[in-house]
Amino acid sequence: MVYKIKLRIDGKSEEFKRTEPPYLKDITNALILQQHQVAMYSNDKGPTDPQLKNNAKEVSDFASKFWNNQFSSEDVLNGADANAMMEISKTIDDCLGVTNETDEEAKK
Repeated sequence: MVYKIKLRIDGKSEEFKRTEPPYLKDITNALILQQHQVAMYSNDKGPTDPQLKNNAKEVSDFASKFWNNQFSSEDVLNGADANAMMEISKTIDDCLGVTNETDEEAKK
């Protein structure tokens, strides 16, 4: 599977690709991210502003590492639109072994 992401960097849209499957390091990074998100959303009052900012940093760090540092965490924070965030979410799901019902329905 090819993982693609488009980011806006220095005013230009750039596409990055990764052709390798998720490895143990990627799976572990996704598990750590998931654990932090579960803890953040388990708070009775919901996540705090600092927690949300930390989550954005952790997600952008994950993406940068997953795509083999072809771009920086800051590039993700400043240049990821909604479509890029959907790609990052799908990538995290793949690392965690989550199957998306929409994907399964599309295969049928």
